[in-house]
This record gives sequence, C-alpha cells and structure tokens, in this order.
Amino acid sequence: MEKFREKITSIRAEADAANARADMYEQKYKELEATNMAQEHEIISLTVQTKHLEQDLETAQEKIKQLKALEEDEDGLKKENDAAQRKISLLEQELESSEKTVRETTKNFREADVKAEHFERKVQQLETISANQEKKNEELKEKIIELQSLLDEFNAQLENI
Repeated sequence: MEKFREKITSIRAEADAANARADMYEQKYKELEATNMAQEHEIISLTVQTKHLEQDLETAQEKIKQLKALEEDEDGLKKENDAAQRKISLLEQELESSEKTVRETTKNFREADVKAEHFERKVQQLETISANQEKKNEELKEKIIELQSLLDEFNAQLENI
C-alpha cells in the first residue's frame, strides 16, 4: 500500500513538474511574442522614417539642381548650395544608418520568429506530455480503486477465516 502511495506521489510530482515546465515555456512564448510585436512596430517606424528621409533627400537634390542653375547668376547662392550639400550628406548618412537599423531589426525579427516557432513546438510537446501524464494519473487512480476493493475483499475473507 505504501508503494502505491509513493508511486502516486511520484506521478503527481512528475505531472506538477511537467505543468510547471509548460507554464514556463508558455511565459517565454508570450515574452517572445511581445518582443516580436515590438520589433515589428520598430520596423514599421523605421520604414516610415526611411521614406521620409528619402523624400527629404529627393527634395534636397531638387533644391541642389535649382541652386546649381542659379549659381551661375549669383555667387551668394554658393554658400546655400554648400549647406544643402552638407544636408544631403547628413541625410544620406541618416538613410544609410536607418537602412542598417532596418536590416538589423529585420534580422532580429527573423531570429525571434524562429525562436517563437521553436517554443511553440516545445509548448505543444509539453502539452502532449502533460495530457499523457494526466491520462496515466487517471489510470493509476482506477487501479488504486480496483486494488483497494481487492484488498477490502481479501481482508473480509481473512476476517471470515
């Protein structure tokens, strides 16, 4: 009888441990999804910023063309042209930086997506293990009841002897 109790206690401990692992992986999955969502928002933000920078770059380039045409007429416009050139350089640097950030964020997003898929599979595996453990628990409970009834019958027979 004591062995049965120990066995039941052991099975319950295994089931509790499996449930704890499932909860842990589910929490990790939620955290990864939150990270994934934040990275998606960052990608969208950086994409919009890149579009704005490209528009600013186009505007600056158009302005440079206009300044070059006026440069022949006025020497004073040369300073404005130089300033526009510097602005274009800065915008190009910002664009390169933004594109690099978008690439890195996209890479991180892909890695997080792979991790999320991995943890989804792990959660599914743990749920299957948990379901199997619950089924085994039920079977053991039924066996305990059956063995208890046999023990009761045996004790009754011993009392009759």
